Amino acid sequence: MAEFVVGDLVRVEMPKGINKRGVVGISVLYTTWPEARFDGAVGEVVEFNPSGTHGIALYLVDFRGQKNRVVVPWQAQWFREEWLAAAADRTPQPVATEGALVAAAGMGETTTREST
Repeated sequence: MAEFVVGDLVRVEMPKGINKRGVVGISVLYTTWPEARFDGAVGEVVEFNPSGTHGIALYLVDFRGQKNRVVVPWQAQWFREEWLAAAADRTPQPVATEGALVAAAGMGETTTREST
């Protein structure tokens, strides 16, 4: 099941590891991959390929229009789902915070707490 949908903002997080000097960074198994250059960059999911290459689901992430601290080598790249994390809070916001459209604040008392 896909975790992200088209239009979601995601951050690239490559697998972390420790190098020979004890410094934590991108795992040495992935440092030569083109995707490693995007580590920490924020982009928008523009396409989803459920079958992908070798049966691995892939997301096309577009980095245009985002303010990234990371220099992005090109504008869009395909990523595996495990290399992506949500960049923004995706919890739904309430429609109204005050007034007549606000939902009840709690469940309240549903029983009278008297013995029968």
